Amino acid sequence: MRRKSLRVCVVSPLYHPSLGGLGKQAQLLSERLAENGVDIFVIARRMKGMPPAAFSRKIRVYRAWSIKPYLHNFEKVEPINVMISLFFSISCARLLFKKRKQYDIVHFHGASLPLLLNIPVLKLLNKRVIAKVAGAKLGIEAGALNGRYYGLGSLAVRLLKMVDAFVATTEEIEEGLLEDGVSAEKINRVPNFIDTDRFTRSSADFKEGMKANKGYKDSRVVTFSGRFIYLKGIIFLLEGWRDVAKLLPDARLLLLGDGPLLYDMKEAARRLGIADSVEFLGHVPHVNDFLSMTDVFVLPSLQEGMPNSLLEAMACGLPVVATRIGGVVDVVRDEENGILVEPRDPKGLAKGVVRLLKNDALAARISLRAYQTIRECYNLDDIIHKYHELYKKILDWKQE
Repeated sequence: MRRKSLRVCVVSPLYHPSLGGLGKQAQLLSERLAENGVDIFVIARRMKGMPPAAFSRKIRVYRAWSIKPYLHNFEKVEPINVMISLFFSISCARLLFKKRKQYDIVHFHGASLPLLLNIPVLKLLNKRVIAKVAGAKLGIEAGALNGRYYGLGSLAVRLLKMVDAFVATTEEIEEGLLEDGVSAEKINRVPNFIDTDRFTRSSADFKEGMKANKGYKDSRVVTFSGRFIYLKGIIFLLEGWRDVAKLLPDARLLLLGDGPLLYDMKEAARRLGIADSVEFLGHVPHVNDFLSMTDVFVLPSLQEGMPNSLLEAMACGLPVVATRIGGVVDVVRDEENGILVEPRDPKGLAKGVVRLLKNDALAARISLRAYQTIRECYNLDDIIHKYHELYKKILDWKQE
């Protein structure tokens, strides 16, 4: 006899809206699933030094211990990052065993060391395992492990065969999983999503009012939002901004977010002579306030899964200039709902921004189609339904 409700444990080390798209997606998905009747709790990494954030009272969050609680940057395979992940994985295993009577499914957000080390234990406990793969080609997750790390990658691939289902947010990630030997039947294409009630288009009057309120009344505003790490390609945006500033003296570039390269990027702006037209605003608690007054959004990344910041900007009806990479090309169709340029191309970024700022008709057409794209393909309510169906499928629940 099956249970009355779905019982899910979410494992998301970076369960916080300020730590990139994966943590933000895990939080939003978990909270909305709880609102829809799923019995759910979260195991996350204990962290310090984080900006304040609001979490739903409907979600129980257990913070697993690990070393270096002030360190939140895991983009590179480095000894310290491996040790942090290893200690978290062990703490996570302890909690998974302790709470074993409270869940039937474990949903990992990220398919790296915590997943690999806990698969055998969970299978012994007769639990179902889902792994969402966050990125491609970085060598730290399923889909990019085979043949790496002196044979350990091949061992990891064998362990991954025990996973019941994978979530691939992009075509590139799906291809990587297939190359790692994951059977096509286990791969589920479920994209990232946006709360379209929160991120939506603003009226022209509201936009102008926000500009005046923030001190940009007579400016054309271009915005970037994301972590200050190398793979975000911020240096190429700054190099291209020199051309934009020369052609459009009233343009202002707003950079939202923080990270290990923040100081270096500020120095680069001074070195390039663009400091007067570039503002580094750090972490902002309400990014949609800034998106509502933005004229063009730019994503200069070198590698991405399906970037949250891009979906948020398009949900707000912003014309975007983005690099032709990873999951970006799953979302953006060049000249239709955005403009695509090659990565590491400062002049291409500048050309795209200038085109949109100078051509109101083009910007308006792309803006409308971007807005429609998110509502048709990436809205939260539709994705919640997909996860409900996936959970039922791996539990072999029959339709009512």
